[in-house]
Amino acid sequence: MANGDLHLQYQSYNNLPGADLTFGRVESGIYCLTKPSITFGDPEIGDRELPGEDGIRMGRDYQRSASVTMELGVDTVDYPAVRWWPANMLVGTGRLIGSWPKNPLFLELLKNAGGTPESWNIDAVAMLRQVWRADSLREGAGRIAALTYTRAGRARRLYGRPRNFEIASEKLTAQGYTPVIAKFTAVDDRFYASAAKEVELWDYYRLGVVPRPGRPSWPPPPISEVRRTATLGLAGDLPVHPSITIYGPCTNPKVTFAGLWSVELSLTLGVGEYVIIHAQPWARTVTKYTAAGTSAGSVADKLTRASPRLAKMTLPPGRVQATLSHSRGGMKPRQGPLVKINWRDAWGTW
Repeated sequence: MANGDLHLQYQSYNNLPGADLTFGRVESGIYCLTKPSITFGDPEIGDRELPGEDGIRMGRDYQRSASVTMELGVDTVDYPAVRWWPANMLVGTGRLIGSWPKNPLFLELLKNAGGTPESWNIDAVAMLRQVWRADSLREGAGRIAALTYTRAGRARRLYGRPRNFEIASEKLTAQGYTPVIAKFTAVDDRFYASAAKEVELWDYYRLGVVPRPGRPSWPPPPISEVRRTATLGLAGDLPVHPSITIYGPCTNPKVTFAGLWSVELSLTLGVGEYVIIHAQPWARTVTKYTAAGTSAGSVADKLTRASPRLAKMTLPPGRVQATLSHSRGGMKPRQGPLVKINWRDAWGTW
């Protein structure tokens, strides 16, 4: 993505289309008239008056979400902005609106296919409105979109949903131009890195130099079978919630972040089974999966009392040491757990 690009992406659900739309610059036909405007929700403060005394008592405060307002110009004076090509992108389940080729040769083909600047503009506004309706997201509480903005050579994203959409004026629609105002509301006030980071921990029953779980067996990597401790390097300005995936076989797996907190599951995972602990604000689930990859339901009740609430599972910027431990009873040689810790660094603005 180039500086000035905005990218809105979300999945397709229930045969309703998702989105994979890049806009923001003139080249896209849907460009920003001004820089995206950020608004932060008022924090919910827990201040209380002191009866019979001067002053107040400071309580527990809560930060609220961020919103982005975009003033966009839909410009089809020279070319269509809805670049449906090839034709099979118009039909079929699971399609992504806006996932069209970037080859400029297609613009001439589309222009020669017929239409006028006015008809192209009507189609473009209708497409943008469909993207902002986000029909595939509305029926699920955990379904979210990612809005990424590239600025000063770095891409950062918000997680949330498209919200308000307003056609500002149609005075110039007949000439191929319509200004619109679109709003995106985030789950929280963190601006995340576009690329995720991952650290792995693993443990075998027997020592030796053999491949790690899930890695090709040839050529054998020059590593140890055991890596129970690793260091996470978190950049950014704000603490983040990780996602922790624990693969079996193991019993009572526990991941400890030195000086912070530990998460432990009171259960046994067989070969191929795994549990994903989502602590992110838009997920907050603890789900077990079978070896076939199908959900076996929530196992949040298997978190031990020593584990913090998912909302409290945050990692601060800096270097954090993670350690894996588990019960070894009944394990066979060359069997053991694999843990993947994923996160995105976060900042307070774009």
